[in-house]
Amino acid sequence: MTEKSGFSAVRKILLMQVVVIFVTTGGFLILKGESYIIPSFLGGLIAFLPNLYFAYRISLAKGESAKIIVRSFYSGESRKILLTCALFAIVFQVPDIQIFPLMTCFVAVLSVFWFALVLFAQDFEIKSVRKDG
Repeated sequence: MTEKSGFSAVRKILLMQVVVIFVTTGGFLILKGESYIIPSFLGGLIAFLPNLYFAYRISLAKGESAKIIVRSFYSGESRKILLTCALFAIVFQVPDIQIFPLMTCFVAVLSVFWFALVLFAQDFEIKSVRKDG
């Protein structure tokens, strides 16, 4: 995997997450009405913003030693989890927030990671570790 393809894949994943937020929120608008727009959008943001932060933290470690990259990864991931919890805590303070659209969009945005492995497999050069393979 080259550096360029790795960061290109990250950009694609973040862009796909934004698209999923708008598609899911638009779907709720069409199927359920205006009352589902805000919870759906907020659920998407709760998933997207910590991922954006994590991508930023990892990009700062580009070109550093392996030890610094690993430390940055763990630090970024733990802060991402804390940020997600904080965002949920803030959103749950909204009166009469509807949980179904909130969680549906949240899970939809997170599911982008699952599909990214298949969709962007061609972006990564996979080499055999074995000498005979």
